[in-house]
Amino acid sequence: MLELPLSPVVIHCVNGQILIGRAVPATEGWLRVATKEGERLVNLAHVVLIDVETVELEQEPDGDEGILRPRSKERPVKVGMKTPGRPWLDADLKALSEGFLDGLPDKVLADRHHRVFSQIRDLRQAFECNRGNLPDDQLSPAASTWVARWRRVLAP
Repeated sequence: MLELPLSPVVIHCVNGQILIGRAVPATEGWLRVATKEGERLVNLAHVVLIDVETVELEQEPDGDEGILRPRSKERPVKVGMKTPGRPWLDADLKALSEGFLDGLPDKVLADRHHRVFSQIRDLRQAFECNRGNLPDDQLSPAASTWVARWRRVLAP
């Protein structure tokens, strides 16, 4: 037999309805719940959760406030310095240009510099444009923003 405390309980039903009141077992598989709107019979097969925390009868949740939201049990992890969005230092760009001149693939350079592949690809396009091997009108919009930086970094 179901044992419930004498204090008010919060009953979450399958259809999203939330009842707050004093619950007493009625018959097999049913609860009698006294809420501020009146007395209701609730089938236990339609109950998702019975919260036995002490609550006041006037604290009936409004709208979406009473709906349970899924939460991850894992704590968020702070991302370190290997994130793709960190700024490029001039020394890093010079090392990247040496990798381009050595003929290393973009994937290897992305792993070496802890950056995303697409950013390395855009930097290679701007690098080749700076060297005169690729016309300006064939650059992607992202790569065209790097041409002036390559000129400054690689200037003698």
